Amino acid sequence: MRMRTRWPLALAGFLILAQLVNPARVFMMLLVALVLSVGIAWLWARSLRHHLHARRWSRGGWIVVGDTFVEHFELTNAGFFPLLWAEVRDFSDMPDYRIDRVVAVGGYGAFTWESEGVCTRRGVFTLGPWELHTSDPLGLFHITIRYPESRTLLVYPRVARLPEFPLPHGRTGGRAARPRPLPLLADQAAGARPWQPGDSLRLVHWKLTAHTHQLMVRQFEQEPAGDVWLLLDANEAGQAGEGQESTLEYGVTLAASLAAKHLNENRAVGLVAFGREQVVIPPRSGRDHLWAILYALAHVEPSPDWPLDRTLHHVRADLGRNKTLILITPVGGAASSSSGLPHRDADWIAALLQLRRQDIAPAVILLDAASFRGEANPGLASIRELLANHDIPTTVIAQGYPFHSLGLFRRKRRVLKTLPGFGRVVEMEVEEVV
Repeated sequence: MRMRTRWPLALAGFLILAQLVNPARVFMMLLVALVLSVGIAWLWARSLRHHLHARRWSRGGWIVVGDTFVEHFELTNAGFFPLLWAEVRDFSDMPDYRIDRVVAVGGYGAFTWESEGVCTRRGVFTLGPWELHTSDPLGLFHITIRYPESRTLLVYPRVARLPEFPLPHGRTGGRAARPRPLPLLADQAAGARPWQPGDSLRLVHWKLTAHTHQLMVRQFEQEPAGDVWLLLDANEAGQAGEGQESTLEYGVTLAASLAAKHLNENRAVGLVAFGREQVVIPPRSGRDHLWAILYALAHVEPSPDWPLDRTLHHVRADLGRNKTLILITPVGGAASSSSGLPHRDADWIAALLQLRRQDIAPAVILLDAASFRGEANPGLASIRELLANHDIPTTVIAQGYPFHSLGLFRRKRRVLKTLPGFGRVVEMEVEEVV
C-alpha cells in the first residue's frame, strides 16, 4: 500500500501554518475534516489490503488446439469496508487470452466469475503471475496485491481424421513385422548388393561373392517392417505462412494424426523432429505412446540449424533397417540447381535416396509452401515426378486442407488436488481425451 499523492500533507501543513499566523475557526474545521478524511481513507485501504483474497483455478493442465479454455476466479472480501473497484491484471503468456477486468464486491462478500479463450496455438504456456489493483474511495492510497504463483498449460496439437496416404507396397500387408523364414524367400530374391554391417551371413550370395571378389548379400522384394518413422521437417528456411495457417502447424497436425492412425492399427511409431530441440522417439506401439509423441510435437519450434538433408544424414543410424519412413516437409521456391530443383529440395531428395540402401521404404507428404504465400509452385510437379521415378509415393497438402477433428483417444491418470476452503490435498483420477 502506498500513498498516491502528497497534496493532503501539503494542505495540512498550510492549514496548520494559517492557524498559527491567523487563528480562525474555519482553518481548524478544515484541518479536522482533512485529518478525518485521510484517516478514513487509510483505514479503508488498510482493510482492503488485509482482507481481500483472490484465487484462480481451472480443470486439468492441458488442452487441445481449437478448444475453449475456461478459468474460474473468486474474490473474497473478509472486511467491513466494501471494495468499490479492483482491476485484475494478468501476466500470462498464452496467446489471445486475457483476464484483465474490473470487479467489485461488498463488505463480507464474495464475487466469482469465469474467463475463457480459444487456444489458437500449441505449446507450453504459463498462466500467471497476476495482480489486483485497487484504491480507497478518495483515491489517496493505492493497493497492489500480487499473486506470484504460476502454472503451466500444455496445449497439444490437434489430432485429425486423415484419408489413406499412399505408403510403399510389398508382398505383405504392411502391418506384419515378422520376418519370413529364409527358405521361403530363397527363390524370391530381387537382386543383390554389397554386404553391410548388420546383415546376416545366411543371406550371403556365395556364387556372386566369388565372382565379384567382395561379400554380396541377396535383396528380397518384401514389405518393410511394421515400424513407422515419422520425420517432421522443422527447418526454418523452408517454412511459410503464419500461425495455424503455416506449413509448420500443418506438419505438426499431420504428424500427430498419422501417429494416432498408425498406433490405432497396432503398428509401432517413432518420431524425428529437429528444430530448436532434437527429438528422436524410438518406435513403440500402444495408444499410451501417442501421448509421448503429442508432448514432443507440442514443443516443436523451427530452427535454421537443421536443414532436412543434414537431419536425414544425422538420424540415418537411428532409423535402422526394414522400416517405413513418412517424411513431412514443405517444398517451394525458385529452381536453382542443375536438376531444375531448388538447392534445398535437391539436397534432401539425394539424402532420402541414400536411405533406400539400408532398406528404408520412404513415403513423402509435400506441403505446398507456395500456396501459403498465395503463389504458384511450378517446381512441385518436378519433385513428384523425380520421387515417382524412384518408386517413392507422394501426397501434396496445400493451404486450406480440411482437418476434421478426431476425438477418440482417452487416458486416465491420477493427480493431486487441493480442496477449496480446507487446503487438504487429495488424490483424484482424471480422464483426458484428445
